[in-house]
Amino acid sequence: MRTAAMLAAAVLAVSVMAPRCEALPPLTYAEIVETVRELASREMGRKAADIDTVRSLFAQGLTENQFSALMVDIQDEFGVVLRDDEVARLKWNDPVSGVSVRQLADLVSRHQRPE
Repeated sequence: MRTAAMLAAAVLAVSVMAPRCEALPPLTYAEIVETVRELASREMGRKAADIDTVRSLFAQGLTENQFSALMVDIQDEFGVVLRDDEVARLKWNDPVSGVSVRQLADLVSRHQRPE
C-alpha cells in the first residue's frame, strides 16, 4: 500500500513538473494547400511552383503509385486518417477533372475540424 502511494505521488510530481503541452492552432486553408502542393511536387519530382492546384494531378503526370504514396504523406503530415471510401469518392467522383491539390486540401481541412 505504501508503494502505491509513493508511486502515485511520483506520477503527480512528474505531471506537475512537465511542461504544459499546448495544442497547435489549426492550419489555414492556404497553408494546407501549399503543404499538399509541396508533398505532391516531391512525389512527382517537380518544383512546387510547377504544380497547378486546380488541375488534376493525374493530368499533370502523377501516377497511381505516386498517388498512394501522396495519401500516406498527407496523412502523416497532417495527422489525419483519410478513409479509403473518401479517397475513392474524391478520385472517381469526377473522372473528367480528376483529383486536384485543392480537393485534397478540402478533404484534409474537413478532417481537421473538431467534430
